[in-house]
Amino acid sequence: MAESRPRAAGSAVAWWRAFRQVRHEARGESLAGLLFVGPAVLLFLTFNAYPIVRGLVIAFSDYRYLVPDHAPFNAVDNWYEMVRDRVFWQSFGRSLQYTAIYFVLNFVLAFFVAVLISQIGQAREAGVYRVMAYLPVILPAAIALLVWRQFLNPEFGYIAVLLKGLFGSEVAKVLRDARAVVPTLAVIAAWKAMGSNVLLLLVGLYSINSELYEAAAIDGAGWWRRLMHITIPLLLPTFTVIFVLAAGVLGEAEASLIYYGLTDAGPEGAGRLVGRYAYEVAFLQGDLRWGYAAAINLTVGLTSMAISGLVFRALRSGRM
Repeated sequence: MAESRPRAAGSAVAWWRAFRQVRHEARGESLAGLLFVGPAVLLFLTFNAYPIVRGLVIAFSDYRYLVPDHAPFNAVDNWYEMVRDRVFWQSFGRSLQYTAIYFVLNFVLAFFVAVLISQIGQAREAGVYRVMAYLPVILPAAIALLVWRQFLNPEFGYIAVLLKGLFGSEVAKVLRDARAVVPTLAVIAAWKAMGSNVLLLLVGLYSINSELYEAAAIDGAGWWRRLMHITIPLLLPTFTVIFVLAAGVLGEAEASLIYYGLTDAGPEGAGRLVGRYAYEVAFLQGDLRWGYAAAINLTVGLTSMAISGLVFRALRSGRM
């Protein structure tokens, strides 16, 4: 018994020394981790968190940039004005139309291209097509939109000339119609972003076990039935990601600003989407009403969140 007590005491001392050493090493690792993560956290707080909080504060004020020291709190007065703002509702309606067209085209085109690429058996050839599908994503937005503007030029654009040759000169006039502005911008935006969704869908397609298709084929299921009953149900989580990301285009302003410029919103102002209208209110009109523009953007952001919530609810079975 006497010998066991010193052994126990020695074991306890050794255990305590090992524990202190581990704590010392963990403290050093924590410090190293903070040094690595700290700059990223600082950048996030500076360029993400602070602008969001600042924007929320401005949205509930009548902040006018050109009026010195004029930022009085006005509660929900910006929203009262928004309800009576005819231009806001027109631009918001165009943005909803733009988002709906973008939703459909962005998904349908990406899904069609991804399914075709997934059917290619040779790895090198499939890689070439994946690169080709992703090229529009890495193309600068300004260059892509300006190139499309030349293609769609009613007088000399390639697409206008093609339409004139196929259907006559009257059909080419559609490119000047105000009703074609929003669909045109949506088509360009969908083409520009399609490559990212193609890669997301390909990841999902490549992860589906080929034995499922083989078993379905043995049971007599054709290509279409395999697509509807195997591919689409297993890709529902990917569809959810694509649709949630697409909901963010509701406040899109970049396409209209680059395609038509800062001072021209297209034929009959049809290119004035809600994001562009907020930009004009904040930086081009009157005394630059940043408070009202922030309220508009907050409304658009909440609407995008609501659309995302509807997407999650509709496709919740695919999130498990």
